[in-house]
Amino acid sequence: MATVKLKLNKNYKSKDEKNNSYPLVFVIGNRSTHAHISTEIKLPEEYWDPVKLIKKGAPGIDNPSFQNTQLATKLSDLYTFINKLSTTGEINALSAAQIKAKYQSSKIKEKYDFYTYFEYYITTKGESTATIYKRTYKILQNFNSSRLSFSDVNARFLRDFTSWHDKSTNGTAIHLRNIRAVFNAAIDDDVIGLELYPFRRFKIPKAKTRKRNITAGQIKTFKDAELYGVPHLARDVFMLQFYLIGINLKDLTYLKKSSVKRGRLEYTRMKTGTEYSIKLEPEAKRLIKKLSGKKYLICLAERYQNYDSIKKEINKKLKAAAKSVKIQEPLSTYYSRHSWATIAHKLNIPEDTIAAALGHQSAHKITSIYIERDISKVDNANRKVLNAIK
Repeated sequence: MATVKLKLNKNYKSKDEKNNSYPLVFVIGNRSTHAHISTEIKLPEEYWDPVKLIKKGAPGIDNPSFQNTQLATKLSDLYTFINKLSTTGEINALSAAQIKAKYQSSKIKEKYDFYTYFEYYITTKGESTATIYKRTYKILQNFNSSRLSFSDVNARFLRDFTSWHDKSTNGTAIHLRNIRAVFNAAIDDDVIGLELYPFRRFKIPKAKTRKRNITAGQIKTFKDAELYGVPHLARDVFMLQFYLIGINLKDLTYLKKSSVKRGRLEYTRMKTGTEYSIKLEPEAKRLIKKLSGKKYLICLAERYQNYDSIKKEINKKLKAAAKSVKIQEPLSTYYSRHSWATIAHKLNIPEDTIAAALGHQSAHKITSIYIERDISKVDNANRKVLNAIK
């Protein structure tokens, strides 16, 4: 059975021979092993009482009564921690040193409240993702700037925040999903327990996803339109995305020329880690050659300062280009993916094949092995979709 005691460690005497002092330590014992946690206090043996603790007049101790209260509180905290490990049975497999490490780790994690952990979580993200979470953090601060524990952010808090934000349902849902991600990370890091998770009682509101696709006829018109300058570039990028089954703009921007292997484009999606292998149809090959960069597969990363600039400029010019050919939808690069999927669906391509092409799990949970075995189905589906816009 694990034990914890407060005692003078007489194996280590102070270098100050005049005081003849010893370190005061908490001693954890378990499974014939021992570990010490320092109190940062040193005492001569005559000023220590195992029952009454530090005696009056102890050198360097101005207020023995207060100090003893602090020691008793920590001793009780250690007992509570050890009892919790005993209740779960976890302690049976731990050495004293491992118990000490777990206890000290738990004390470090206690420094986090909801906002301080949110700040830490932001630092674990890449630049663009961090920007999104910073926006949520700022809005939360506007809603409630006072210090919040995780228990404060309960179902009622989330309902009040939703009412206060009073924006579009999808806009509010983005912030709520970010809050949920912070809770999930805090649970994974053992900062909080599952009992504090508020999303069991609170459901994130959903709005109908607005249409983000254009028809095969509109894509054909857009493809064949006479455009100049950046709108022409934006149109070519959009069409290349479409030919590559709606590839994400950021992935396309930073692909290297080495991603082309044996007539296929092979890459890993930055956001999800999903692996893709797309057959390069003649339409895609022509645009890759036209948009070729020196270092990258296409020239965007070499033409603009950063990805945010690329995304902003391409989407802005896409809208202008679409408007010039009487396409009323607010076209963006994201439309390439939805449009490909919608056209494929109208061509009666099976949903499993569409899901495999987009890198999604289908209703039947296609495995990566299944997708690899039937990649020809995806190739054939893409050819059918491209034929539909000829």
